[in-house]
Amino acid sequence: MSDEPTLVVYPRGIVRSGETTENPLKWKAKYGSVVTTVFHTNGVSDGMNEKGLAAHLLYLHVAEYEKRDVTRPGVTYALWAQYVLDNFDTVDEAVKQLSKYQVVSTKVKGKEWPLHLTIEDNSGDSAIIEFINGKMLVHHGKEFTVMTNEPAYSIQLENLKKYKLFGGNLPMPGDVDSLSRFVRGASYLKTLPKPNDYLDAIAGTLSVIRTTMVPFGAIDTSVGESADTWVTRWVTLADLTNKLYYFNSTSQPNIIWVDFKNINFNEGKPILKLDPSDVSLSGEISKNLKRW
Repeated sequence: MSDEPTLVVYPRGIVRSGETTENPLKWKAKYGSVVTTVFHTNGVSDGMNEKGLAAHLLYLHVAEYEKRDVTRPGVTYALWAQYVLDNFDTVDEAVKQLSKYQVVSTKVKGKEWPLHLTIEDNSGDSAIIEFINGKMLVHHGKEFTVMTNEPAYSIQLENLKKYKLFGGNLPMPGDVDSLSRFVRGASYLKTLPKPNDYLDAIAGTLSVIRTTMVPFGAIDTSVGESADTWVTRWVTLADLTNKLYYFNSTSQPNIIWVDFKNINFNEGKPILKLDPSDVSLSGEISKNLKRW
């Protein structure tokens, strides 16, 4: 099932609500952003802001959000990534604010989605935020560079130690379950050579991402239990230094991107959007963006 992605450009100054039933979080966007929304809603699963902070949501079957505490303002997980992009310019700043609001479940496309969030900034700092057994767990530091799906991140890290490049004896796994994809991503990222130039860096990053994708028609033959072997429908790259946001649909041959130098994020500017599945698109596409 496709999540029907749309590329959207949001300027600064947009007033938003966390859209919870009780005590919704309210804010005005400090920063503009380029995001990927899903199911033709305002729900954001991926994106980068003009300060070079990126956010990405992925499915995590074991996620269990905190019990609602209405004394804390709430934001639904559909707007969680957007809230982070609207308000913070570093991972450290975003992590320090986590206790001041609450992430709340909601229905998108008639279904509740258990998710976890990863964020990173142009200093190399990163954080992975999960809700396990109703408690928020944060893995914060430059060493946390790979995230797939279930199980919980602490189990992923422990499992990684079984493999040759990380002190264990096992060869690299090849299945499509998320444990195996995590090991492959971490392994190939560790052996990735230093790029000679910018195109080398993009190619190298994509080469690692492609080893973790789930191909069309793939069947999980691992002995583990995996609730997420859905086909990979799209991938993104966020250049946090030069402020370029890349998008590649796996059903299209072309890579497209937005160069932030070509975007006016000033307050009052229109919201812009684009269908990234349009096969006629290729390269830098800011001129193709249309008013929402």
